[in-house]
Amino acid sequence: MKKDMKHIAKFLVLLLAVIFYTGCTPEEKDLFGDSSANRLTTTLQTEKTLLCAPKNGWIMEYYPASAQQYGGYNVWASFATDGSVKVMSEIAGTGKVTSSLYSLKQSAGAILSFDTYNDVMHYFSDPANPDGIGAAGKGMEGDFEFTILKAKADTILLQGKKSGSRIVMVALPDAKTGADYISTIVSAKKQYDFQAFKYVVNKDTIPVTVSYRTLNLNHTLPDGSTESLTVPFIVTPTGYKFYSPLTINNITVTELAYQKTTTEEYFAPTNGVAAKLIPVIPPLNKQLISSNWYFAYSGLGSFGKTYWNYTKTNGLDAIGEELYYAYLGKYASGQYGFCFGSYDGSTIYKGALVYNYTLIGINQVKLTFASSGVESGVWYYQNAKFNQLITPLGASTARTFTLTTDNAKNPTWIKLTDNANANNTMILYKSPVAWPYDK
Repeated sequence: MKKDMKHIAKFLVLLLAVIFYTGCTPEEKDLFGDSSANRLTTTLQTEKTLLCAPKNGWIMEYYPASAQQYGGYNVWASFATDGSVKVMSEIAGTGKVTSSLYSLKQSAGAILSFDTYNDVMHYFSDPANPDGIGAAGKGMEGDFEFTILKAKADTILLQGKKSGSRIVMVALPDAKTGADYISTIVSAKKQYDFQAFKYVVNKDTIPVTVSYRTLNLNHTLPDGSTESLTVPFIVTPTGYKFYSPLTINNITVTELAYQKTTTEEYFAPTNGVAAKLIPVIPPLNKQLISSNWYFAYSGLGSFGKTYWNYTKTNGLDAIGEELYYAYLGKYASGQYGFCFGSYDGSTIYKGALVYNYTLIGINQVKLTFASSGVESGVWYYQNAKFNQLITPLGASTARTFTLTTDNAKNPTWIKLTDNANANNTMILYKSPVAWPYDK
């Protein structure tokens, strides 16, 4: 019994010694290794090293807007260790390279931020888009801050902090410069830029229209209902790449390559599935009425300038406003006609004056003023001399125009020449024109 008590006493003494030693040890091991602050610093430094590593920079597949309704655009960016970045894009072209500053910071993940204004990069996020794309005060709704989701030596996956759009950055090889790549894209988009297609998949032929960089399809399902699909894409050196896969009739396509033979041209899926995207070139007068075509003062003939001058002096100037845009096309509510926005310094007042049209042959159109307006259209017709502004299109009488263009396959402009008055000509532009009196 005494021996047992001695053994127990020795055990207790040993146990107390161990506890005392452990509790009083001044150095404790960090179970997580380095401090969280140091780990974040290390992560940001690693990602900065990756950003700056490619000799010829990165190509960003940039998709502005949360719904990607404008499609994707190629942007080249080259990052330096001193916090500067050079940017070039297919929109601005190879002749414009703009430098600014960037930073990497932590905010629920690593954030790549283009900190100072860069007119090439901020083209997509500027609330007043330089080409008038998007709603006033919103522009193309793009980002200049991006969350880094994944980063590797050759690919970085970003997400727009505001839009949530997925953006892939791919490192350029040493043999290809940013100017080389952007120049290739500029040439490619001229060749691949069509206004309409038909998509042939299995036995179905589906009409396709184009808006910015999106394909718009109305597909009839087996039950007779219609499925409307919007497919954002980006131009590549060989064709189109989709933001997300397109699946119709169990055929999935993610990328298309341009093909041209002696008898046809089309886009074929790069994964070899049975589908074709075939360009359709509508008659020029159908291209006129199926899209919005923008006015610029410089594009008017002498007859049109006389009436536009009168409206500016006696109408717009008199009420302290400026014409923000004007186009011939469909208003938001669907009516066709002369559509406009007028700016008073704080608000853009929008409206339209409705026209009926008759297509004649393949290159003529007859326009007849319907004596009606939408939203602010009637007010400006009655109070801001817009009855004079639309006279070149035909106000009191119908006018018939012959149409010409720079490229029937993909017009950048369409010229209307009045059959009854050779001095009444109007060049209307495919790209939006802001402040038309100044252009």
